[in-house]
Amino acid sequence: MRQLRPAILDFSTYVFPIVATPLLTWIWWRIAAGNWRLVALVLLVPVLFGYLTVWIASRVVKRWRMTGPWRIGGAYIHHGFIYASKMAFVLLLATRNPAAVRTWVDLTSVAVLVGAATAFGGWWHDLHAIRAGRIELIGLDARAAEESLASFAPISYFSVGATYAVVTIVGWQYVAADPHKFILVFAAALAILLIGPALVTMRTAR
Repeated sequence: MRQLRPAILDFSTYVFPIVATPLLTWIWWRIAAGNWRLVALVLLVPVLFGYLTVWIASRVVKRWRMTGPWRIGGAYIHHGFIYASKMAFVLLLATRNPAAVRTWVDLTSVAVLVGAATAFGGWWHDLHAIRAGRIELIGLDARAAEESLASFAPISYFSVGATYAVVTIVGWQYVAADPHKFILVFAAALAILLIGPALVTMRTAR
């Protein structure tokens, strides 16, 4: 695993976002029947979430810092697209058509699937990035950083994925029914995605 770690991290951090973002944009464009507002909910919300999250973590609270190439300060220049490509991909695997999610049972099922995939994938990636020295938790050595990650990553990353799934699906249905609600729905989706998981992280991180 140690020998494969750099290649896996390079694929996850650089190759996948570059290749998957335009492909996923096209796929979601097809699913949305050319409605750019729906595509923006799926992809632009997590792009902004990714940039705002890493800015707060690295510049405001100064908890995280990325150390790999292609970065400005403690953040990757394409950080938002790392989030968006993976989150939109997982959502695509969980539901091919957000408009078809009609019951609370269906919505909960999709949210749990996306949340679980985000929790496992995010924790696994960040754990190996810490071990490879590509992510630093400021003020902590590698061992302490791993322990800190374990204290919040499973539930925090789950909340990110689950919240994203819910706000995207619900937002998709509202905007599809009334395009004039797009700005309000977009702002609400981004705010909920920022605030909800942040509260979870604040309660669990140590």
